[in-house]
Amino acid sequence: MLYVINMGDSETAAHIALLAPVPLDILESALETDTPAGQISFGTRDWPLFNKLEQSRAGMPVDAYIYASHPGGSFEGKATWHARYIRLEPEKHKAKPYRPTLTAQTDAWEGEVYWIVERLRRMEPHEQLSVTDFAPFGHSKPYGKSFPPHRPLLVEHPL
Repeated sequence: MLYVINMGDSETAAHIALLAPVPLDILESALETDTPAGQISFGTRDWPLFNKLEQSRAGMPVDAYIYASHPGGSFEGKATWHARYIRLEPEKHKAKPYRPTLTAQTDAWEGEVYWIVERLRRMEPHEQLSVTDFAPFGHSKPYGKSFPPHRPLLVEHPL
Protein backbone atom coordinates (compact mmCIF):
# COMPACT_ATOMS: atom_id res chain seq x y z
CA MET A 1 0.00 0.00 0.00
CA LEU A 2 1.32 3.46 -0.90
CA TYR A 3 0.86 6.28 1.57
CA VAL A 4 1.03 9.90 0.48
CA ILE A 5 1.97 13.05 2.38
CA ASN A 6 0.00 16.05 1.14
CA MET A 7 1.47 19.41 2.06
CA GLY A 8 -0.48 21.90 -0.03
CA ASP A 9 0.73 21.55 -3.61
CA SER A 10 3.40 19.04 -2.65
CA GLU A 11 2.41 15.37 -2.52
CA THR A 12 5.18 12.87 -1.89
CA ALA A 13 5.43 9.20 -1.00
CA ALA A 14 5.06 8.89 2.77
CA HIS A 15 6.70 5.50 3.24
CA ILE A 16 10.14 6.23 1.85
CA ALA A 17 12.65 9.08 1.62
CA LEU A 18 16.14 9.59 0.26
CA LEU A 19 19.08 10.67 2.44
CA ALA A 20 22.02 11.68 0.27
CA PRO A 21 25.33 13.57 0.33
CA VAL A 22 26.08 16.28 -2.23
CA PRO A 23 29.18 18.49 -2.07
CA LEU A 24 28.34 21.93 -0.70
CA ASP A 25 29.83 23.79 -3.68
CA ILE A 26 27.63 21.75 -6.05
CA LEU A 27 24.50 22.50 -3.97
CA GLU A 28 25.29 26.21 -4.01
CA SER A 29 25.93 26.08 -7.76
CA ALA A 30 22.60 24.28 -8.25
CA LEU A 31 20.71 27.14 -6.61
CA GLU A 32 22.24 29.56 -9.11
CA THR A 33 21.75 27.35 -12.19
CA ASP A 34 18.86 28.03 -14.56
CA THR A 35 17.60 24.61 -15.68
CA PRO A 36 14.45 23.40 -17.46
CA ALA A 37 11.50 23.50 -15.02
CA GLY A 38 13.93 24.25 -12.16
CA GLN A 39 15.01 20.61 -12.04
CA ILE A 40 18.53 19.66 -10.99
CA SER A 41 20.42 16.42 -11.62
CA PHE A 42 23.10 14.96 -9.37
CA GLY A 43 25.37 12.11 -10.42
CA THR A 44 25.81 8.80 -8.63
CA ARG A 45 27.26 5.39 -9.27
CA ASP A 46 24.74 3.73 -6.95
CA TRP A 47 22.49 2.28 -9.64
CA PRO A 48 21.09 -0.51 -7.39
CA LEU A 49 19.88 1.95 -4.73
CA PHE A 50 18.14 4.22 -7.22
CA ASN A 51 16.68 1.23 -9.05
CA LYS A 52 15.15 0.09 -5.73
CA LEU A 53 13.86 3.63 -5.14
CA GLU A 54 12.22 3.64 -8.57
CA GLN A 55 10.51 0.32 -7.80
CA SER A 56 9.39 1.43 -4.31
CA ARG A 57 7.97 4.86 -5.01
CA ALA A 58 5.10 3.88 -7.34
CA GLY A 59 5.72 6.93 -9.54
CA MET A 60 5.33 9.39 -6.65
CA PRO A 61 7.87 12.12 -5.93
CA VAL A 62 10.03 11.31 -2.89
CA ASP A 63 11.34 13.72 -0.28
CA ALA A 64 15.12 13.99 -0.55
CA TYR A 65 17.03 15.07 2.55
CA ILE A 66 20.49 16.19 1.55
CA TYR A 67 23.51 16.71 3.74
CA ALA A 68 26.28 18.90 2.40
CA SER A 69 29.56 17.04 2.16
CA HIS A 70 32.93 18.73 2.32
CA PRO A 71 36.43 17.86 1.04
CA GLY A 72 37.82 14.74 2.65
CA GLY A 73 34.35 13.28 3.22
CA SER A 74 33.48 15.39 6.25
CA PHE A 75 29.97 16.70 6.88
CA GLU A 76 28.06 18.56 9.58
CA GLY A 77 25.89 15.62 10.66
CA LYS A 78 22.60 17.19 9.58
CA ALA A 79 20.39 17.15 6.53
CA THR A 80 20.33 20.88 5.78
CA TRP A 81 18.90 20.78 2.24
CA HIS A 82 15.62 19.44 0.90
CA ALA A 83 14.26 18.64 -2.55
CA ARG A 84 11.74 16.34 -4.22
CA TYR A 85 13.23 13.41 -6.09
CA ILE A 86 11.25 12.97 -9.29
CA ARG A 87 13.14 10.55 -11.53
CA LEU A 88 16.27 8.70 -12.49
CA GLU A 89 18.06 9.50 -15.74
CA PRO A 90 20.50 6.82 -16.89
CA GLU A 91 21.70 8.73 -19.96
CA LYS A 92 24.31 11.42 -19.36
CA HIS A 93 23.38 13.51 -22.40
CA LYS A 94 19.74 13.67 -21.25
CA ALA A 95 20.76 14.73 -17.73
CA LYS A 96 23.19 17.45 -18.88
CA PRO A 97 20.61 20.27 -19.21
CA TYR A 98 19.75 19.72 -15.53
CA ARG A 99 23.31 19.66 -14.18
CA PRO A 100 24.47 22.44 -11.83
CA THR A 101 26.78 24.80 -13.73
CA LEU A 102 29.80 23.74 -11.65
CA THR A 103 29.45 20.05 -12.55
CA ALA A 104 28.29 20.56 -16.12
CA GLN A 105 31.55 22.37 -16.88
CA THR A 106 33.90 19.92 -15.17
CA ASP A 107 32.15 16.54 -15.05
CA ALA A 108 34.07 13.69 -16.66
CA TRP A 109 32.65 10.65 -14.82
CA GLU A 110 31.62 7.68 -16.89
CA GLY A 111 29.10 4.97 -16.07
CA GLU A 112 27.02 6.93 -13.61
CA VAL A 113 23.32 7.63 -13.44
CA TYR A 114 21.63 10.89 -12.50
CA TRP A 115 18.95 11.47 -9.92
CA ILE A 116 16.77 14.43 -10.73
CA VAL A 117 15.13 16.66 -8.14
CA GLU A 118 12.94 19.74 -8.10
CA ARG A 119 12.35 22.44 -5.49
CA LEU A 120 15.88 22.31 -4.11
CA ARG A 121 16.24 24.60 -1.10
CA ARG A 122 18.20 25.14 2.08
CA MET A 123 16.21 24.02 5.08
CA GLU A 124 15.46 26.50 7.85
CA PRO A 125 17.40 25.74 11.06
CA HIS A 126 14.28 24.42 12.79
CA GLU A 127 13.65 21.98 9.88
CA GLN A 128 17.14 20.45 9.82
CA LEU A 129 17.41 16.79 10.83
CA SER A 130 20.32 14.89 12.32
CA VAL A 131 21.37 12.07 10.00
CA THR A 132 21.56 9.77 13.04
CA ASP A 133 17.78 10.18 13.55
CA PHE A 134 16.91 8.60 10.20
CA ALA A 135 15.95 4.92 10.14
CA PRO A 136 16.89 2.58 7.30
CA PHE A 137 14.05 1.86 4.87
CA GLY A 138 12.06 -1.09 6.20
CA HIS A 139 13.27 -0.63 9.80
CA SER A 140 12.02 1.39 12.75
CA LYS A 141 15.26 1.80 14.71
CA PRO A 142 17.30 4.93 13.79
CA TYR A 143 20.90 4.62 12.66
CA GLY A 144 22.15 6.13 15.94
CA LYS A 145 25.03 8.29 17.09
CA SER A 146 27.92 6.31 15.61
CA PHE A 147 26.47 6.39 12.10
CA PRO A 148 28.68 8.07 9.46
CA PRO A 149 26.86 7.95 6.10
CA HIS A 150 29.04 7.92 2.99
CA ARG A 151 26.57 7.41 0.14
CA PRO A 152 22.87 7.85 -0.70
CA LEU A 153 20.50 5.78 1.43
CA LEU A 154 16.85 4.84 1.35
CA VAL A 155 15.25 5.71 4.68
CA GLU A 156 11.89 5.68 6.37
CA HIS A 157 10.11 8.99 5.87
CA PRO A 158 10.95 11.09 8.96
CA LEU A 159 7.58 12.87 9.20
